[in-house]
Amino acid sequence: MRRHSHRSILIPLCGLGILGGCARALREPPPLAALAGSARIHGPDEAEGLLHEAQELFDRRDLASVRRAVATWLAAAAADPGRSEGLVGAARGGSWLAEHETDPRTRLEAATAAVQAAQHCLRVDPLSPVCSYWLGAALGLRAREKPSTGLSALPTIVDAFERAARAEPLLEEAGPDRALALLFVRAPGWPAGPGDPDRGLVHARLAVEHRPGHPPNHLALGEALKAVGELKASAEAYRRALVLAQVQPAAGDPDAADWVSEAREALRSLSGE
Repeated sequence: MRRHSHRSILIPLCGLGILGGCARALREPPPLAALAGSARIHGPDEAEGLLHEAQELFDRRDLASVRRAVATWLAAAAADPGRSEGLVGAARGGSWLAEHETDPRTRLEAATAAVQAAQHCLRVDPLSPVCSYWLGAALGLRAREKPSTGLSALPTIVDAFERAARAEPLLEEAGPDRALALLFVRAPGWPAGPGDPDRGLVHARLAVEHRPGHPPNHLALGEALKAVGELKASAEAYRRALVLAQVQPAAGDPDAADWVSEAREALRSLSGE
């Protein structure tokens, strides 16, 4: 799902409310050491430095740097298995790669690795809204790349985002409500799935209310308004997203160019160009 600008794992997830196709949508991830795959074993005292290095790499927002960031975050997680920050980073970075890699197989691999990192994250911290959020995001991206898993994953994705929205609605600039908005707008409706554009519009408006200065929230609002037939209001939301996104580069936001492109494309689509 665009713009996020994520113990036996199946027991905690299902028992804590991530329901529906849990067994079908989630498999036991590889051991963390295998997921990290580093030839060098780092000690717990190196974890903080690895986390800092990974964030610096991720902030560059180019493919090579983000790939290295994910590997570094996983190395940090393996160095200190009791901490979840490296796993959060790996899930976030893997989700970014799943949106930006050009090869479909590579995108699927990135999404799958992000799901696995989020699973380990919830193993470390079963009540973490951040881990739940990135599990939902990564599962959504994997479902996009492998549609055969999509329907079985939808209940798990919805519940992951709803848990995050209840616990920490301002996470990722109102990310949980933004993600729920897009999910309800884009998912198939009853009986095939949970799709409900009106419900999506409620969440899109909540995201804008929580974080009115964040361009992706207005992008989600524009899409939700379009889905319910409010085309004039949709165009206004997209124009607002464009205005906000155009000032973001000056603030150093590395995702601003993506937001500008998305807003312009949406406005062209509305105008019939």
